[in-house]
Amino acid sequence: MSATTAMIGSEARLLARNPGVVIWTVLLPVVASVVLASIPATREPVDDFGGLSVFQVYQPILVLFVLAMLAVQALPDVLTRYREMGILKRLRTTPASPGLLLIAQFVLISAVSIVCLAVIVVVPGIISGQWPRHPVGFVVSYVLTGSAFLGLGMVIASLFRNAKVAAGFGTAVFFVLMFFAGLWIPRSTMPGWMNVISNLTPSGAGTQTLVDTATTGWPPVGYFGTLLVWGVVTTAIAIRTFKWE
Repeated sequence: MSATTAMIGSEARLLARNPGVVIWTVLLPVVASVVLASIPATREPVDDFGGLSVFQVYQPILVLFVLAMLAVQALPDVLTRYREMGILKRLRTTPASPGLLLIAQFVLISAVSIVCLAVIVVVPGIISGQWPRHPVGFVVSYVLTGSAFLGLGMVIASLFRNAKVAAGFGTAVFFVLMFFAGLWIPRSTMPGWMNVISNLTPSGAGTQTLVDTATTGWPPVGYFGTLLVWGVVTTAIAIRTFKWE
């Protein structure tokens, strides 16, 4: 077994032992998507939602819920806790370098989020018969949004040395992301100025691209541009500021 495989396995076991992550990241959004798809009324068009159904509005938000939980809450918490405990520093003296830990975290987050994405899309699709109209665009939207969220998570892990502070800040960022994604106020019902701000956030742009590719086709290119800028800028900041010690 390679060092990378062993590291991924070890981190996966630690993640599975965290009931909060399992419940909030996996069970809650998956169950919510299945329940929404199972209720005929939630599949009917709603005028206030621009002719979309409740299910079509909230399915992309549940997809982003998983990504945000893993990227801006779980990832910074793990990395800052390991730095605080001196684990990252000690890893430099072993075959399992700190870089392998980052690889393991990225692989693990990607695996969990992709499995959740598949369940959130496939099971409701079987139940309701509603599938993304542009699967390729849906996947592109997901990858770009995931990159932006991971970049944000790495920036948080770079800014804070204390795990509790990083976790608290990550939680605040999570709620901001979900607000502009439309979790509490659907984007179609937001005031004009708030919708403009939402469009400039990775969660707002990500939600819109996922909704458009799931229901109509390709969204305006500007939304992809917003996601690309967030991903590139946050990754660049994280690379320049991240410290192992």
